Amino acid sequence: MRADTPPELWPEAATALRALLLAAAWRVLGSAQALLGEALLIERFPFVLDHAAAFEALPEDLPVHPGLAQLARGWPAHAVELWLVHGLVEEDRRFGPLFEAMNEALGESGPQPGPAWLQQAFGNVPGQGLRPGLRALLQAGVLRAESPGQPRSTQRFEVDDACWAALRGEPDAEPAPGLRLHSAEAAARLQDLVLADRTQAQLAEWQPGQPLLLRGPEHNGRRTLAAALARESGRPVLLWRLGADRPAPSTLAALAALTGALPLLRVDVLPGESLRLPELPGGFAVVAGEEDGIEGLPEGALVLHLPLPDFDQRRRLIERARPDLPDAAALAGRLHLACGHLWRALSRRGVQGEAAVREAALAGGAAGLARLAQRLDPAQAPPDALVLDDTLRRDLAALAARCQQRDRLRDTLPAAFAARLHAGVRALLAGPSGTGKTLAAQVLARDLGLPLFRLDLSAVVSKYIGETERNLHRLFSAAEALDVMLLLDEGDALLAPRTEVGSSNDRYANLETNFLLQRLESHRGLVLVTTNAQARIDSAFMRRFDVVIPFRAPEVAERLRLWRAHLPVDHALSDEQLAVVAEACALAGGQVRNVVLDAVSSALAGGVPVDAARVLEALQREYRRGGGLCPLGRL
Repeated sequence: MRADTPPELWPEAATALRALLLAAAWRVLGSAQALLGEALLIERFPFVLDHAAAFEALPEDLPVHPGLAQLARGWPAHAVELWLVHGLVEEDRRFGPLFEAMNEALGESGPQPGPAWLQQAFGNVPGQGLRPGLRALLQAGVLRAESPGQPRSTQRFEVDDACWAALRGEPDAEPAPGLRLHSAEAAARLQDLVLADRTQAQLAEWQPGQPLLLRGPEHNGRRTLAAALARESGRPVLLWRLGADRPAPSTLAALAALTGALPLLRVDVLPGESLRLPELPGGFAVVAGEEDGIEGLPEGALVLHLPLPDFDQRRRLIERARPDLPDAAALAGRLHLACGHLWRALSRRGVQGEAAVREAALAGGAAGLARLAQRLDPAQAPPDALVLDDTLRRDLAALAARCQQRDRLRDTLPAAFAARLHAGVRALLAGPSGTGKTLAAQVLARDLGLPLFRLDLSAVVSKYIGETERNLHRLFSAAEALDVMLLLDEGDALLAPRTEVGSSNDRYANLETNFLLQRLESHRGLVLVTTNAQARIDSAFMRRFDVVIPFRAPEVAERLRLWRAHLPVDHALSDEQLAVVAEACALAGGQVRNVVLDAVSSALAGGVPVDAARVLEALQREYRRGGGLCPLGRL
């Protein structure tokens, strides 16, 4: 598949390339005449007369191939001609038999330039002969060895197909595996983007060709902005995802020069590590997270920070994407999505209202999140399932208010205080098992209209060094961009205190804890942590929680409400029997649930309503499971 050709490349570049190829052919024909003789050459290869006539008819004033001129800067003499000589067979297959005849005259074989002929034709003058020319072409990736590892004296070379296609103005849409070429017309126009005021002011300082580093959350318009800037200069974009295990292709700089494209590198850095950028002449753009370590950024590069959009930017984006929506301001106050997720969700046909926008955003961008966390269904948390005392209810209402007003806090507080705030909220729900902590998180998420995802420890924690931090980083980044509530259930497993370093295992465990500390503090979304072992949580984590809500075991009145909320409506227990059970059996909500499930299963199997006998049997089994003795002998 071919990418769109930049409109300014032809016909000037085509004319320049034809002239250059005719000049390279002229060198080959002169050598062939010396080796084979003029009569034999014309007899066996009459096409050479056409090439010679075309070369002699070239005008003196020829255009310059812009891509090749950019690529060949700094190359030694004859390097361009050396490359073109190897490409003659690509342009005209009749040169294959001609090279084979010349190679035979020199004691070699093969339908491409042979080592002996190359040595004879280009010489070995230091700094300008065959060796420096080959070195430059191989380093640029435009020429490659047919059989790597062979001695240079016997080696043969061939042109890189993608680079040659780009030279001819026919670049591939994927010139190398994972490397994508996007036309300038496919990018958004800069004036159509909804940018923060600070970003617009910084862009006024940017000059075409100036290296650019765009930092910020994923799916927040970094790549879109870079492509729009490239479009302003009439340049396509060459996109590559750069990582420690994914170095840039050796042909990246050559392809960028030949296509006139802006190299756009999306870096993928392990937390706590840094990545060195490849050396790329001319302008390029880098897209990275705020915490990604970058080395090798040229001096004079412009660094732009694109944080998650604030209320005003979200409102303007909603008004731009969907002018038909009635209350953009109210929607912007509730949707804390990244720019890219919000725009794509609003652009989907038939999307109306907050819930639909959230589901559309998740449908288009939750794949990475779903690999590391499990979405909890709000239908599993009906309003009457959570039994709370007045104090706990007020605490949860205060937490909900903090989450709802996180945008307005910075506008209300004094500037010195507000400058240190961001939109993240971190809460700890601590208490014994079965007291409703996870259920409270589900109810809170439902009341706020937020999707709730529970971290999957088995998918996040890895035995491989650095992989746990990478998974946590991906999880928090995805949750932040999609504006979902993140639940770390039984979070003390991750938030345990740091230990004295006695082995490499201790050191790496402490590194994971330190990373989680930093990531939790910088997270701009909502995080709930539940634990039944608050004492096992590192004190540094405790200081970073905005809200700590203690859950306690239910009292008698609350236990009675729990029994009534869980039992089926047609149960056969009297009010007096329920009161006896609530007073005698100090069970938490999770244990009440277990007893009711046991009793209902038995009643269904017997085809009768749930009665006191079945509840008593289920109570006794629940106490035995915990190693205790049921306080009720009969009911």
